[in-house]
Amino acid sequence: MASSLEQGIEAAKAGLMEDALAHLKDAIVEEPENANVWVWLSAIIEDEDKQTIFLKKAIEIDPGNRPAQRGLAFIERKKYLPAKPGEKLSDYTRPIGVFKSDPAVSPSQAAAHVSAQNPMPEAAAEGPGLTSTADGAAYSAQPAKQRKPWLDIMLYGLTLMVFIIIGILIGSTLLNIEIPFLSRPETVLATLPEDNGVFLMQEGDYESMEMFRIEVPDDQSGMPATNDRLASMVIYLPWVNMETLQLLDEENNPVSFSVTPAGDNISVLNPDEELNPGRYCLAYLFESNQSQNLYWCLIITEN
Repeated sequence: MASSLEQGIEAAKAGLMEDALAHLKDAIVEEPENANVWVWLSAIIEDEDKQTIFLKKAIEIDPGNRPAQRGLAFIERKKYLPAKPGEKLSDYTRPIGVFKSDPAVSPSQAAAHVSAQNPMPEAAAEGPGLTSTADGAAYSAQPAKQRKPWLDIMLYGLTLMVFIIIGILIGSTLLNIEIPFLSRPETVLATLPEDNGVFLMQEGDYESMEMFRIEVPDDQSGMPATNDRLASMVIYLPWVNMETLQLLDEENNPVSFSVTPAGDNISVLNPDEELNPGRYCLAYLFESNQSQNLYWCLIITEN
C-alpha cells in the first residue's frame, strides 16, 4: 500500500490539492523526520509564513536539501524584488515542479492512463520464458545469466581499493600522520557576523555594506572605505547564488576574485589581484535585465 506521502504526491500532481493536504498531514504523523514531507507540504499551500516554517523544518532535518534551500531563497528574494506574474514557490522547489490544475483527473485515473499507455501484450502473458501467477502477473522462468569475467575483475578491483583505503586510514591514525585530502581546513573567520548581510572585514571587525537596487548612486557617502588592496568581503545571505555574483570596478568591468566558504551560508570573497584606488561593487544579477540587480559597494583609498 502506498504511504501517505506517496498518496499526497500523487494527488498534488493530479491537481487534487485538498486530498494532497489531507494525505500530507497524515504523512507528518507517519514520517515527521522525512524532509520531503515538509517540502511537499510547503509547495501546496499559499501561506508564506507557513511555507517558511515548513522549509526551515526540512533543512533542519536535512541541511543539504536543495529543493528546500531554493524555496527559502525564493521567499527571501521576494522581500527585495516582487515575484513575476505566475511565479510561485513550487517553481523553485524542483524536482517538485508545477502541479496540474485540472481537478477532474483523479490519481487512480492517472495511474490507469499510464497502464493504458503501456499494456502487456496478451501473447506475452504466457509464452517462452514467461509464466503467469495466480493474480495474472507475469514473471520470467528463464535461468539467470552467468556473470561475465570482466564484471568479476571489476568487483575484485573495487573490493581491493576499499581495503587499501581502510588500511591508509588505520595507518594514519596509529602513526598520527596527517593526510592532506582528509585534513580539515583551517578556520577562515575567528568570529562570524551576527546578522545577515554583506560586510567589509577589517582587522576582524565587520563594517556593513549598504545594498543598492537597480543601480549604484553617484554619491559615495556611506560606502565603507579601506586602504587594503586585497580587501576581504564577507557574504552572509542564504539566498545569494555565488555563481552569479560579480565584482565590478567604476567602469563596470569585472574583476576576478576567489571565494572561500567560511560556514553555513557564509563566504569570504577576495580579489585575485591588488585593487587600484576607486569604487568597487559586488553585483548580484537576478536577471540579464538591470532592473533586477542588487549592488553592495566599497571604496579603496590611497595608502
